[in-house]
Amino acid sequence: MTGSCKLSTTQILSAIIVIIIIGAFTAYAYSNANDALKDSVKQGMKSTAGVMATQINASDIAKFKPGDDTSPAYLATTRQLRNMRSMNDHILNAYILKVSPDRTITFLVDDLAEYDPQGSAKIGEVSTAPDKLEIFSALSAPTTSREPYTTKYGSFISAYAPIDDSNVGSSGNTYAVLAIDMAADDYNNYTSRGILIVLTGIVSMIIAVGAIFWFGRRDEKKSE
Repeated sequence: MTGSCKLSTTQILSAIIVIIIIGAFTAYAYSNANDALKDSVKQGMKSTAGVMATQINASDIAKFKPGDDTSPAYLATTRQLRNMRSMNDHILNAYILKVSPDRTITFLVDDLAEYDPQGSAKIGEVSTAPDKLEIFSALSAPTTSREPYTTKYGSFISAYAPIDDSNVGSSGNTYAVLAIDMAADDYNNYTSRGILIVLTGIVSMIIAVGAIFWFGRRDEKKSE
């Protein structure tokens, strides 16, 4: 009885150690995989927003004012944005934001205006996205949301890029910020593919623990 009890204790301790080791490696691999996927998505979004921003002529949008949402010039810009973002099926919306000297962020163009007037932002509407720091930073270089966020329009993760005002006759300061949105669900689904690593880790734990008890039981029978 003493030998059997001692063997059982050894088996339990060995199983615990194996679970801890495999669990730690699994958690580490899962975290790294998810971080890599998130970085990949964000880099892709930043690149897309950056390229789109270079195609916007600041002089075309500088004249927009509240009430111009149905003007031919405004609708032409919304179509340009839709055409550019249509190359990526994951981008739901493209729009242009204006940062005022008092750091108020307002919508200047929303590419959904023509087809969804009720679900699109109006010219001059204040942005309620929590990405203010990212939008301010986008006055200098492309940025992305740190994490998905929710507004009255839905849940998204966004990328932002500066629209240069050199076309308005200046020396190249930022006039506005172009933004694109990806649905938060799409982002979360894409960046959670590391679940396979978790499943592999769980299976490895089951096999390793099973082996410990099987070999332990076999040795116990031999010693009887």
